[in-house]
Amino acid sequence: MEVSRRQQRRSNFSHQAARGNPEGDSIIKKQRYKVGGPQADYDTTADYGMSPVKRRKQHGYENYHSTNKKGHYGQSYLESEVSTLDITDTPDSLSQISAIAPVSDISNIQPSFARSRHSKMAADTTWENAVSHARGEPDGAEKSFHKKKSKVSIKEQLETVPEEDSVHSKGSSGGGSMRQVEGSPGIQKPPPTAVERKKSVKGQLRKAASVLKKARSKSKLPENKVGVKRKLDATLADETMTTKPDTKELSKKERKHVRKALKTNFEQIQRSKKIWEELRRFNVKKDRKLELCNELYDMVKDKMKEFCFAHDTARVIQCLIQYGTPEHRERVFEELKEEIPTMSKSKYAKFLVKKMLMYGTKHHRSAVYKSFHGHVRQLIRHKVAADVVEYAYNEYANAHQRLSMLEDFYGPSFCLFKTPDIKCLGQIMLSQPDKRDMILRNMREALLPLIDKNILVHSMVHKVFMEYFTYADGKMKAEMIEALRESVIHMLHTRDGARVAMQCIWHGTAKDRKTIIKSFKGNVVKICQEEYGHLVMLSIFDCVDDTKIVKAALLEEMMKSLNDIAQNQYGRKVLLYLLSPRDSHHFCPDIVRVLQEGDASLTSKKEKSVRYQELLGAVSDQLLQYIVDNVATLVVNNNMLVLIVAIITHAQGDPTAAMEAVASIAAEPFVVGNTEGGLHIVENPAGHMTLKWLIQNDKQRIKTGQKVLFSEVLLKKLPEGALKSWAACNRGCFILVCLLDLEHSEITKLVVGQLMKGVRHSLKKMTFKGAQILAQKLDEAKTAV
Repeated sequence: MEVSRRQQRRSNFSHQAARGNPEGDSIIKKQRYKVGGPQADYDTTADYGMSPVKRRKQHGYENYHSTNKKGHYGQSYLESEVSTLDITDTPDSLSQISAIAPVSDISNIQPSFARSRHSKMAADTTWENAVSHARGEPDGAEKSFHKKKSKVSIKEQLETVPEEDSVHSKGSSGGGSMRQVEGSPGIQKPPPTAVERKKSVKGQLRKAASVLKKARSKSKLPENKVGVKRKLDATLADETMTTKPDTKELSKKERKHVRKALKTNFEQIQRSKKIWEELRRFNVKKDRKLELCNELYDMVKDKMKEFCFAHDTARVIQCLIQYGTPEHRERVFEELKEEIPTMSKSKYAKFLVKKMLMYGTKHHRSAVYKSFHGHVRQLIRHKVAADVVEYAYNEYANAHQRLSMLEDFYGPSFCLFKTPDIKCLGQIMLSQPDKRDMILRNMREALLPLIDKNILVHSMVHKVFMEYFTYADGKMKAEMIEALRESVIHMLHTRDGARVAMQCIWHGTAKDRKTIIKSFKGNVVKICQEEYGHLVMLSIFDCVDDTKIVKAALLEEMMKSLNDIAQNQYGRKVLLYLLSPRDSHHFCPDIVRVLQEGDASLTSKKEKSVRYQELLGAVSDQLLQYIVDNVATLVVNNNMLVLIVAIITHAQGDPTAAMEAVASIAAEPFVVGNTEGGLHIVENPAGHMTLKWLIQNDKQRIKTGQKVLFSEVLLKKLPEGALKSWAACNRGCFILVCLLDLEHSEITKLVVGQLMKGVRHSLKKMTFKGAQILAQKLDEAKTAV
């Protein structure tokens, strides 16, 4: 009977749905497919053109998905032979389908697909993947399962697998045999897959681990299980495991132990740290130390290159260098000498290089410096290695070794060809003047990348900068100052760094100076207290014409912390320079000579005297008030003696208040030998010197025509009879002698008038030197009157 066109189209559509796209369908489409191969007992004549769901219901596959939730198929399908389908022509009848010859190799067959609810593949499905997915065993599943089982085989000693599971595992060993589902006769259940077996083992392991954990927490672990636990730890330490073990059920401490056990040389590392703990104790005997050092060296021999880069084992090698014998140090050095530049860059191995310099012989240190040749520019820019290079340069290098390190900045030729007779760059400039420009050009190229605050703190870099400014011309200096002006503050803590900052101030433009001064904001007090940094402040006072910015940025911050600056020896130098610049009483000739180099600056236009007066006027009132507020502690402090005299002598404004404050301390009642509440200012070593210096300073004030004299203020403040009590002690007599030496008529008259009545005869009976001199002065004054 002839089939209508509509029925034929439906038949063709169902054929295509059952067979699938011959080119291969993508799982990106909405419809998902499963393999639909021919079955051994499949009636094609009755089911051809029928939907897959109806065919399953007709042949008793209602419970197919309930028994195979993971998508696994039965043995009957896997063992059946698959016929090859023609990928070009679709078969239209049963005879055409049966004519297809069966093949044994199914690896290259294009499969037909049926719709599936559970397929979740993320790429185009191939025949191999489909078969593996149908079997429920992805590629390598059995292999990974055996690996997993080998890892946990030790843990299975803690808890044996129940017999029920072992029976099931034995029953499932027979390839494709089916099992009866309990409560549902006639329905067969597929054998457990590798994933199911693996889950079963995992469950037993979790149960065993939980039991062990609870028992250990309650301290009720049986002795046999304690032995198993120890055996587990020992085995983990001994076995070389190629994969990471399953440590989810272990405690944090146990997981850490397992991770360490996976490392190579685990036992050696553990034992070496035990030796290190004992060896570094101060109470270990010498023989025991030698024994431990020998054992430690035998343990780390030929492994030091690996040990020196770890945070824990690096300490062990350091301990061996520190406490070992010279033979141990020699062997360690021979094994590690090729790795010194690399070790210098390591966070932990760099300390080994320092130990070699500290405890090594002269030969070892020389070898370390030779290993740096050609690498200094690279190492000094490294965050970690720069510390090692700085340590080697400052602590143990001699003049020749320092030059060899600095020659890396002069050019490649100086790295390759060393000159043993030359010890500084000045000698190179004299012996090879034609290379001056080349050296300065190389130094400039090497220094510009170093203008970074993390690198500029090193003294070796400061030395190179100082040499550059010493021999560079004006144009080259100007270029370097422009690049360096914002980072000068990081160089003030060393001698060469402070000299570089002074060069920048002397030869910089007004804009450069302004930038440098502003960069000091917030650090002025610290700079004033630096041994070398305070010289930079003095150079600013010398040559910066813009005194307004100096007052606003520097002096105001100084006055806010005036006491901190005054109590510091270098801070007092800064205050004294404001009061009396380049005074030989306060500054040594070498410092004055250095500061005089800035007098040739072409940028400074203002007269020095005008600049000094402007700066002094900005701080005079605060300095005088500082004496008034702190006079009780200042007059008895020997370090503040010079500052008090300088303030009263040179400060602008009326010093009367400060003088009266000092005189009021001197006017307190004085009894010889009374030490209650401290010594009186007359007997105090610093106090009596303060009074003497202030009185002697009146000579200079008289010459300059100043009206306010400290001697007059003092005599007005003293109560009647105070001078007689002062004459009873040696230091008091010398203060009175200073009053008479002023040769001021009014002052001399007051002193002689109080001492002539009864005191002059008593002085002649006293034996100390001050009384004798005072008696002589009184006799001379009496004859003069």
